[in-house]
Amino acid sequence: MIAQLLRGQGGQSIVELALALPIMAFSLIGGADLARGYAVLLAVQNGARAGAESTALDVTPTSAEAAARVQDELGRTPGLTPANATVTVSYTLADGATVCTGAASTAVAGTSSIATPCYANVRVQYTFSTLIPWPLIARDYAFDRTTRVRRYA
Repeated sequence: MIAQLLRGQGGQSIVELALALPIMAFSLIGGADLARGYAVLLAVQNGARAGAESTALDVTPTSAEAAARVQDELGRTPGLTPANATVTVSYTLADGATVCTGAASTAVAGTSSIATPCYANVRVQYTFSTLIPWPLIARDYAFDRTTRVRRYA
């Protein structure tokens, strides 16, 4: 019976499966890790956009409200910890550095008008770590997205 198994095609199939199975398993796990990273990247980008849009439409926006909106948006992505994100909110004129009209610093929203529009700048930083430490590939990736929206109020 052993001699028949060795002469038949069944033994060859088992060897081929044994060689191909680890490659297929690592490909599936790697694809899942890549998909997780892309989902986190999109969440960071959407969080920055949501925070900036909320300040653009609010009459009296605050940095805390924008950060809360970012945290809310990040919390919608499974596997992402919103508390680990760094959110920076600033309000500037068109040049990106000058304080808005009526504000003491870039941390406070001033007034926005057609002549001197004030912009809300929301920056979200998050470090993504892969599930498995892959050889020859970095384990941690720093995602950094900034959105700038003109305030209307």
